[in-house]
Amino acid sequence: MFGREQVFSAMTASYVVAVTLALVVAAIFAPVVWNGVPSGGDDDPSVAVVTLRGGTTDANVNAVRQDLREARTNESIEAVVLRVDSPGGPVDSSEEFYLAVNRTASEMPVVAYVEGTAASGGYYGIVPTDEIVVKPSSNVGSIGVIVQAPLSLIEQTEQQGETFVRSGPDKAQVSKDGLREDIEVLQRSFVGTVMRHRGDQLSLSREEVANGNTYLGARATENGFADRIGDSELAIERAAALSDDIEGDGYDVTYLGSGGAAVNVIVVPAGAETVQGANNVTYLVHSEDETTFREPVKYYAVWGIPAKGDNATVIRND
Repeated sequence: MFGREQVFSAMTASYVVAVTLALVVAAIFAPVVWNGVPSGGDDDPSVAVVTLRGGTTDANVNAVRQDLREARTNESIEAVVLRVDSPGGPVDSSEEFYLAVNRTASEMPVVAYVEGTAASGGYYGIVPTDEIVVKPSSNVGSIGVIVQAPLSLIEQTEQQGETFVRSGPDKAQVSKDGLREDIEVLQRSFVGTVMRHRGDQLSLSREEVANGNTYLGARATENGFADRIGDSELAIERAAALSDDIEGDGYDVTYLGSGGAAVNVIVVPAGAETVQGANNVTYLVHSEDETTFREPVKYYAVWGIPAKGDNATVIRND
């Protein structure tokens, strides 16, 4: 899908400055937010609760990935509850989220608890878990990919060809056909991942999954997008029950991290324009005097597209 207003805005922007100091801040405050020692101070095993609230941005996913790594390397932790409220985000960081959860789920039981929303990239990340617990009001689904691309750049390809000397005919070329091919590859990968992990539970066909619908919690438990209705306590109980090393109620609960909301420090250049996005803000500076180069396309696994109906195009519907 292509947003023309975003496209023209992207073409006129000269650069984006966004410096994230989350790692530095996390290092400073790590002793405060990390609670890796079982609260009871005894030898009971623990169920760790890892939280992702917000988009599957690089900062949030990195924070969750570190928490999951701590869970895997802490010998007292025998199971994980992944508490999620996320509309998704960029495809690349959503894949990082999925890979971290998948690795953790291969080593210990992981139960996802959908606090509010697990859509698109947010759902992508939780499909490897052993169970998905939702509230009746939770929203899950939105399997799909969108792409933000500078179509005006595509339209000016011939002109650019006369201006720039390239090392190869395909160097830095963007075409609608190429975007369609890429987005279909990403879409097939996304749908295939959902079918691989949830196929046995799903009552929906592959085509229905690919349509990108979202479902409230009750409906999601009926069609297989989720497994049961419950709260965080139920999710913790289920994670403990799935562990071979936890017997009955003999376990502690350990909350890791700071909720997945990394502290971001944004350096805003003078004259910047603020563009509100899904749980993030991008600052753009426009300049009429400079020739600049920007990343031409960005793929998103995010719930929702720009609101105006005339600035988006459906390029597939299988």
